[in-house]
Amino acid sequence: MIALNATHQTKQTFNPDAHQKAYPEFYAQPYNLDARGFYFTTTEEFETLSSQCVDAYGLPVEEFEIQFIDGTSAEADLFRACSVNQANLGQFLALLDETDDHQLPALAYLCDLGYSMEQAMNSMDDVTIFHGNLSDAAEELFDECYLHQIPEHLHAYIDYDCFANDCQISGDMVEFEFGGETYTITNAAVL
Repeated sequence: MIALNATHQTKQTFNPDAHQKAYPEFYAQPYNLDARGFYFTTTEEFETLSSQCVDAYGLPVEEFEIQFIDGTSAEADLFRACSVNQANLGQFLALLDETDDHQLPALAYLCDLGYSMEQAMNSMDDVTIFHGNLSDAAEELFDECYLHQIPEHLHAYIDYDCFANDCQISGDMVEFEFGGETYTITNAAVL
């Protein structure tokens, strides 16, 4: 595409890499204190740089702690929930590629429950998520399932907070924070 400016012409070229999904930035901290770590964003970068990493004596470094450096708060929360390390880094980056942003809360919730990343990917469609707090989720559930059975003149006496508390105590609903937002799992008891 050519863009014209009153003072000069500039030619802009299409960069196919500019439209790809941006990866978070990580740091590989060697467990060997005589070696320096490196920053990376892809599995290929990690593999290349880790194969070149040597300590002060010229010996290869094989073990690294993977640290989350920069990305969205949702990516950071998912990184923590998945307990990303050197062994599952490639799987984590593939997970980011294969999932939509609206699926990330379900994945993080399942990983927090102890699911492996693979198990979480296979089970994420089983998770029912309400984007909001537990009280609002419980009120919506009550209205959809039970409100039509109660005479209208009694609606003012419904204690939604009590119903929400019962849902939480029974383990049917769980509220959690992910990416700086509040979500409620509305089918927590079956997971």
